[in-house]
Amino acid sequence: MKFLKYLLLLILALVVIGLLYVSMQPSDYNVSRSKVINRPVSDVFNTINDLKTWEKWGPWHDEDSTIVITYGDKTVGVGASDSWTSKDGPGSMTTVALEPNSSILQEMRFGDNEPSETLWNFEETSEGTKVTWTMKDDKAPFMFKIFSAISGGWDAMLGPMLAKGLDNLEAYIETIPVKYTLSKIEEKQTEDQYFIGYRHAMKIDQEAIMKTFNDDMPKVIEHLVASGISYDSFTSGALYFNWDEENGETEMVIGAAINKEVPTKDSMELLKIPASKVVTLSKCGGYGDGDYEAHTAINTYLSKNNLEINLPIYELYVNDPSKVKPLEVQTDIYYPVK
Repeated sequence: MKFLKYLLLLILALVVIGLLYVSMQPSDYNVSRSKVINRPVSDVFNTINDLKTWEKWGPWHDEDSTIVITYGDKTVGVGASDSWTSKDGPGSMTTVALEPNSSILQEMRFGDNEPSETLWNFEETSEGTKVTWTMKDDKAPFMFKIFSAISGGWDAMLGPMLAKGLDNLEAYIETIPVKYTLSKIEEKQTEDQYFIGYRHAMKIDQEAIMKTFNDDMPKVIEHLVASGISYDSFTSGALYFNWDEENGETEMVIGAAINKEVPTKDSMELLKIPASKVVTLSKCGGYGDGDYEAHTAINTYLSKNNLEINLPIYELYVNDPSKVKPLEVQTDIYYPVK
């Protein structure tokens, strides 16, 4: 009987010591893991930014088959959300801020606890994209502190999960076909040149815009050739004086860039593009693939470097898409800056 009494006292003492030990553990943590993935930064960013992809690579799905996901009305960008139930209880996640191709901030909540932060950072490298996944909190729940103490600390508990998630992410992204690539953004100085083409003010409708390109471009090329201009002396392209996503309106001139003045025909215009400093990159891939990502990358660069656009923006279509592979179709994008 005394033995049982002493055993119970010993167990109680161990429990008290254990609780004291847990209470002395830090309530804050900041754990990160990084990985370089051999894909453009936009591929990695867009995958993580879409919460519906997380079921494909999230490390917890390998450990818990009872997880059931419910998605919010929005699953991409700021305001995207989902929630889940599992044998370990409910949880939810919301994207609260992002900088395209640079960072994503999310809040993750387990049960009724205060939310913790999940932060993603993206960095272009010579080998691809360095992605860093960070989980942090300054008021971790007591139950989480127990798990941390048992695991040997926050880094030992969360680090392997983050590393496994990044490995899963790389494997998933490698299954997605490459549709485009973006070159490094550069600043250059251009010389005077001219642009001949047809001006349009129209709604932003990709099908209608493509039809307009298909109608206008052959007429401009035919006119230049008939005027004695060789094919290697001009480059097809478009000038953009306005691209208003909010109101769905654009104003553009579709035609070709050329290094000298040429006569116009019908309603064509001849405009001079003065020499200027430009921010530029090359996008290789089919028309429409990666265009948003290319322009977003340039706008992010402009914002970081406090550069102001000097319209018009212009694109030059360097090669003939009928004569090269889809991933070799090259579009050079230029943002004149003040």
